[in-house]
Amino acid sequence: MSMNKVVIALNGELKGNRKEYKKLIGEKATLFIAADGGALLLESIGFFPDVIIGDLDSLTKEKYQFYEKMGIKILKYPDEKDETDGELALQYCGERGLNNIIIIGFTGGRWDQQLANIFLLEYAFRNGITALIKEPGLEIGIINKEKVFSQKKGANLSLLPLDKRVTGITITGCKYLLKSASLSRYKTRGISNIIEQKKAIITVENGLLLYTLNQKQ
Repeated sequence: MSMNKVVIALNGELKGNRKEYKKLIGEKATLFIAADGGALLLESIGFFPDVIIGDLDSLTKEKYQFYEKMGIKILKYPDEKDETDGELALQYCGERGLNNIIIIGFTGGRWDQQLANIFLLEYAFRNGITALIKEPGLEIGIINKEKVFSQKKGANLSLLPLDKRVTGITITGCKYLLKSASLSRYKTRGISNIIEQKKAIITVENGLLLYTLNQKQ
């Protein structure tokens, strides 16, 4: 298993500047994977991909040739396929035992693509891959049994059930506390909590929660 960070860049929009992304990615990223036009996003923040995956409809012929000459590994797929380029990137990681993945560039463009990008986190979880969506001031992930948030005081925390009903939810360290409670997918009870302590803990007995953590920069 990979202990260092793998960065997957989707073909979305930047939500910060180069300095913010370099801080977010940190020093331990050892592999950069671009889902098609995510290669351009990486380049704009000062990185080049090690691997480019997808149908490559977002790259010009000149850009494709440029990356080829650089020796970047390019895996081209047909335009008509069953997976998005982002899912193909996660498949690539899963097949190679790569873990500790940060996904950037998930917003922008069509809403269906953005929702599909968020649901990639469940794909990762169900395939034994640890993955987070990250942008400056934002983190999105999955809670299966327990999640500890340290040094996040003041952050906005929302919980969204991925299953129809998630049970046995306990929240400590936040403004709104729960003990062995349930959240339903069609209800909005889990939206907009605030972390008030140095450590907040969310535990779940049954089901999957999607969380969003918003912090002021």
